[in-house]
Amino acid sequence: MNFSKEDNYLFFILAVFVLEAVLFSVGNGRLNLNFINEENMIKKTQIILADLPMEAKAVSIYDETLNRKIYGMNDEVKMPLASLTKIMTVVIALNNHKMDDIISISPSAIKQEGDYGLFVNEKFNIKDLAEFTLIGSANDGAYALSESADNFLQKMNDKARKIGMSSALFLNPTGLDMDNKSADSAFINESSAQDVGAYASAEDVNAMAMFALKDYPEVFSATIMPEIDIKSLSGFEHSIKNTDTILDKVPSILFSKTGFTPLAGGNLVIIYKNKYGHDIAITVLGSTEEGRFSDMEKIIDALYNINYGN
Repeated sequence: MNFSKEDNYLFFILAVFVLEAVLFSVGNGRLNLNFINEENMIKKTQIILADLPMEAKAVSIYDETLNRKIYGMNDEVKMPLASLTKIMTVVIALNNHKMDDIISISPSAIKQEGDYGLFVNEKFNIKDLAEFTLIGSANDGAYALSESADNFLQKMNDKARKIGMSSALFLNPTGLDMDNKSADSAFINESSAQDVGAYASAEDVNAMAMFALKDYPEVFSATIMPEIDIKSLSGFEHSIKNTDTILDKVPSILFSKTGFTPLAGGNLVIIYKNKYGHDIAITVLGSTEEGRFSDMEKIIDALYNINYGN
C-alpha cells in the first residue's frame, strides 16, 4: 500500500502525540508514586514520634526540602520563646546594617541579665557581635544590637508577620522574662499577661530559623561552632562557649539556638541535613533546661533510625 507524503506526515504527527501521551502518563505515574512514598514516609514518622516520651510541651518538625511539615505536637500553640528571640533580633540588626558597621555597648546593654565579659562603650562590628550573641546567648549583645536602629521592636514584629510567623509577639529583644513595666507599651496586650519577653508557636520558630539561615548564612551558620573567640574594635579579646551542649550529637547540623527562662522553660531549635539530604528544622518548646537537649536527641535518633524503605 502506497502512502502519500501528506499521509506520512499525518502518521508522523499522530506518532508524536502518542509518544507524548505515553511519556505524560509515565511522568504522572512517577509523580503519583513519589507522592504516595512521601505520604507513607510522613505517616510513619508521625506514628513513631507520637509514641516518643518527651518533656517538651510543643514540637514541630519541618522538611524544608519537601516544603512540608512532617510532625507537630501543639506546634500551633503560642508559647514563650526565651532566647530564641535573639534570632529575630540579629535578623533585624543585619537588615538595617552592613556586616562591618560598628556598634557600641551602652550602659543599658551591660545592665541586662548575665555577665558576658563586655565593657561599656566597647565597640564591635555587627557581624562579630551578632555571632557572639547567638552562640553564647548574650543578653548585653542582643540589647546593644537592638539599640542600633529606631523602632526596633516594631521592625521585629513586622518581619515576623512578613515571613509567616502568625503567632509571634516580641516584647523585648532578649527574650528575658520581665515585668510589663519593662516592655514597650505599644506591644502590651492580653498576650503578655505572663510577663515573658516574646511569644510564638513552634511552627513559627522553624519558619524564623529557616529564614535567618537562608538570608544570612555567613552569620547564622556560625551557631554550630562549639566556641567563638572575637576581638573587639576596642582591642579586647572575648571567648564564649555555645549554649547548645549536643552540637556533636546532631549529624550534619547547620544551625542551632537555645533558650531558657523560668517562665519559658527549655527551648531549642536546630536545622540539620538528614541522611537523605533533606534540610530538617526541629523546634522543641516548653521543655526543661536539660530536657530540651534529651528531647532533641530522642527526635534526631528516631528520625535517623526510621527505615522508609519498609
